[in-house]
Formats: sequence, structure tokens, C-alpha cells
Amino acid sequence: MKTPHRPGPPLPPSSTNKAFGPQQLLALAIALGATDAVLLPVEALVVEERYAAMCAAPHRCPSYGLAPGCPPHAPSPADFRARLAGFSLVAVFKIDVPAADLLNDNRLPVARSIHRIAAHLERAAPGLGFIRACGMAAGSCKELFCADAPTCAVLDGSHPCQHPDLARPSISAVGIDFAALADRAGWPFARIDSQTKEGEPPAMGLMAGLVLLA
Repeated sequence: MKTPHRPGPPLPPSSTNKAFGPQQLLALAIALGATDAVLLPVEALVVEERYAAMCAAPHRCPSYGLAPGCPPHAPSPADFRARLAGFSLVAVFKIDVPAADLLNDNRLPVARSIHRIAAHLERAAPGLGFIRACGMAAGSCKELFCADAPTCAVLDGSHPCQHPDLARPSISAVGIDFAALADRAGWPFARIDSQTKEGEPPAMGLMAGLVLLA
């Protein structure tokens, strides 16, 4: 497993520029609870229509249509690929979690942490030399932050987003190939399947988020 980046001492304001910004951003992700964080060229993102389509079929995601960051409200893969032209780098981070926990409600606090880290990095990035940043995360913000609300306040037009400091768009909604991204980052992960035997060491999966940087 890749050795996590370790947070270093904070830089004085006069030193926070693009020479130091990437390292500080990755260190911040670790300090906020990520298991690992890496910086990749934005070209490392593989975006395909078939991954976004999985949200709707063959077994529709329970969050489909319930949040601005989920299909069909999220940008299409084609639109997202066009938007990527405005960015040069992507900071990708993960939290390791037993793969079995990804199949039950134990995933929810992990997903909330992914959104929180993505949002925090997005806000910190301009001060570290990146003029624009856009955070994205695993999971639907409706399920994670507004599960008790009958509808999303943004979609029904009743209020602004109730959690703008936390909620970020879904990675899968725009068609990002998560397995390809994890492979590029050097992050192996296991999946629970019918061959998993009781008593074996828990297979480790992961949840991830990212911040597009310009």
C-alpha cells in the first residue's frame, strides 16, 4: 500500500504559491482524515457515458434524480469532459474501509467525510496558488445530508442548498471510471463477492474524492 503523505508545518502566507501548493493540499487531505492523497494530471480522469448510465440502469440507484449532483441533473459525461479542458491537475484522495461496509449503512459516515474533505480542499486551493478548484465526492448529497427532507431544496426551488459547506457533486454521476482512477493513483482495492469466506481478514475497499485544479 502506498505510504500516505504526511502533513508538514504550515507555510507562511508569503510562501503559499504553486511551488508549495500541491504538497500542502495533499498534506491537508491527510490531516483531515484521508488515508492517502495524490496529484495527477487531469488527463488521468477517464470519463465514459456507460458509468453515468449505471446510476439509472439496470438497477436504479435509490438516489437517482434526488440531488443536483446526481443524474439526470448532473452534467452529462460529454459536458463534463468539455469542462475538464479548463483544469490542469486533479488532487485525488481516499479513505480505506472494509469492503463489506460499503454494502451497508457503515458507508454513510465515510462518504460524509469524503464530501467534507473535498469541500475543505476546494476552499483551501485558491489560497495555495490555484485560481479555480472544484471538489467532487463519492455518494449522493441528498442521502448523506438531507435524508430526512422530502425533497432537495435546490431542486424544488424552495431554498438554497442547506449544506453548501459540505455537499459536493457525485463522482460517478458524470461518468468517471473509478477503477481506472484508483489504478492510476496506485490504490488496489478489493470487492466483497460470493467467494469471500467467513473468518478471513477483511477485504479492504475504499471511497474517494477529488478536487479539480487550475
